[in-house]
Amino acid sequence: MTTRRASNDRESALIDATLTCIAREGISAATVRNIADYAGVTNGLIRFYFKSKDGILQAAYRRFLERLFEAAHGTIAGHDTTACERLERYLLANLSPPIVTPDSLLLWANFLPLAHHDAAMADIRRHWYARTTQAFQELIHGALAEHGLAPGETELRRLSVAVNGLIDGLWIEGALSAESLDIRELQAIGLDAASRLLGIAVSRPPLA
Repeated sequence: MTTRRASNDRESALIDATLTCIAREGISAATVRNIADYAGVTNGLIRFYFKSKDGILQAAYRRFLERLFEAAHGTIAGHDTTACERLERYLLANLSPPIVTPDSLLLWANFLPLAHHDAAMADIRRHWYARTTQAFQELIHGALAEHGLAPGETELRRLSVAVNGLIDGLWIEGALSAESLDIRELQAIGLDAASRLLGIAVSRPPLA
């Protein structure tokens, strides 16, 4: 008899196989048959866990965005640090592997058309975008407060969107230039640009 944990592990493995398939061959190649080949299972097993191809693609997109969020958020959870240090940790994590990698960019680019044309995928994108923006907003609010600054809600929201957009742009640049751009240089650029946007000093990582 299959235990619930074994069932969850198998479902998780199918989602990972879907992500691997998309990263290597593109989303058009993510058929049930092809995903089954990557997972080393039968088509029927995939259909047992997911009602349709759309279902497994939605699960894979959710897993992908969740991993990106947790990779950054995990660096600030439970740390007894100042608000500025927490913001710095979060910025650095968003400009480091496993977020800044060619595979992450490939997955993002492959999912993007679906996230704009499919309602369920769009909901997943909005959910994780909102969580990321909210995380930035809370961190920026705390860092500014440590410097005696208290922007209004509208200004704080604009700053969080601006910093998030800055990091997204550098993420793309870093992933595209992974072989030529030193990750420490990318981080220094990000911290310096965020400092200028926020009007407070965000320390740089050591370059040596």
